[in-house]
This record gives sequence, C-alpha cells and structure tokens, in this order.
Amino acid sequence: MSSLKIKRNSELANSVRSFQIVLDGKILDNIEDGEIKEFQIPPGKHTLRAQLDWCGSRPLHFEISEGEEKLVEIKGFIFSDWFLPVALFNAFLFFFLNIVYDVNSIFLAFLMFLFFGYLLYFVTFGKNDYLRLIEHK
Repeated sequence: MSSLKIKRNSELANSVRSFQIVLDGKILDNIEDGEIKEFQIPPGKHTLRAQLDWCGSRPLHFEISEGEEKLVEIKGFIFSDWFLPVALFNAFLFFFLNIVYDVNSIFLAFLMFLFFGYLLYFVTFGKNDYLRLIEHK
C-alpha cells in the first residue's frame, strides 16, 4: 500500500467547518482546521478533491507507486488568509464612521462592494476554486 498524507492549513475564514476529502469519487473522511490525516491507498492513478458544501477544489490528478508517500496541502481561496479580517475591519470602519460621525465614505463603501463581489465569485462561478489542493513533491 501507499500513503497519502493530507494537511489542512489553519485559517480564519473556514476554521469552524470541516472539509470532505474525496478520492476517486468516494468520500474518504472529513478533515478539521489545522489537522493532518494519513490514508493508506492502493498504488496507481487517483483523483483527489476537497469539498465544502457546494464549493470545493479542482480535481488533483496524481499517480502513486507502491510504498510511496504523497503530501497534499488544502488551502482556502487565494488571499483567504487576510481577506476576512480586512473585510470585517473595513465594514466596521464604514459603519462606525457612518453612525458615530455621520460620515458617508464612498471609498469605504466601494471597498465593501469589492470585498463582497470577490467573495461572491468564489461561492458562485468560482465554486471549484474556493479550496486549493497543493501537491508537495
């Protein structure tokens, strides 16, 4: 048998959700935030995906030989590490300035629109890019 090790990065955006690990169309297991799991799989060609509700990753096609060990890392969408904190800070600043100082900042409103649009892309048209699988050699 061969070994497939899957490492999930810890990130704020998806920290409370578990991802499904799908190998060759069959659900292997769920993986939690910051967890590392190892699976014994038969040698040969395989297709790996990660799923979170209707969003997921693009399929990762790989070949593994007898006794080989593969490491695959699961990450969120591009810029997801800093996206949520910056978007929340922007929203807080916009509403704080609006409520406390009665300032309507067009710039902050535009940034909120951009953040919302960026996230909306990944849960609609880019749903297969919401998660990324990175194979380490």
